[in-house]
Amino acid sequence: MQNLLQRRRSIREFKDKAVEPALIDQVLEAVRTAPMGLPPSGVHVLEFDSREKVRKFSQDFCSYLEGMKWLVSGWFLTLMRPFWGKANDALFRDFVRPLIATYTGAMARGQDLVTYDAPVALYFYGSPFADPADPIVAATYAMLAAESLGLGTCMLGGMHPLIQNGRAARRFRERQGIRYASREGLLVIMGYPRVV
Repeated sequence: MQNLLQRRRSIREFKDKAVEPALIDQVLEAVRTAPMGLPPSGVHVLEFDSREKVRKFSQDFCSYLEGMKWLVSGWFLTLMRPFWGKANDALFRDFVRPLIATYTGAMARGQDLVTYDAPVALYFYGSPFADPADPIVAATYAMLAAESLGLGTCMLGGMHPLIQNGRAARRFRERQGIRYASREGLLVIMGYPRVV
């Protein structure tokens, strides 16, 4: 186990090779063993098991973000600063706005920086009754299980907070089959690493 933990690194470049369904099943079986709060666990997993499904999810997410750009516009941030304070203003100006621009700009050029055209993506999120830590624990188990099976992985947290609030976020979640807004959530991408 120590060797696995010491050699693990985030992978964002994958071979053009599908991940076998049996391996995905093994990863999900490992997730079921994760110590998550009081049973039954309120963690949900949305599975994208092909590069095409993963890319379609990323494209839909970027389309959703295009409609949300007003939220990080200069006029809106200036208007909101007295209401949500200096820390939130800095968060939106220095993190959220550049993140949205990066995601949508890259997708407009045909490059997927949301999920990096991974062959598999698993989105972990909680029900209203889940402990906030549970989706993170489950995602960590998925990452470690996938790594132990010879897959490369990367945990991505930038997408989750952007789909939690508002009508447009609810519509996006409904289109994707995401049942709940969730305080915490993570996307784990995986596939065969292009570079070992």
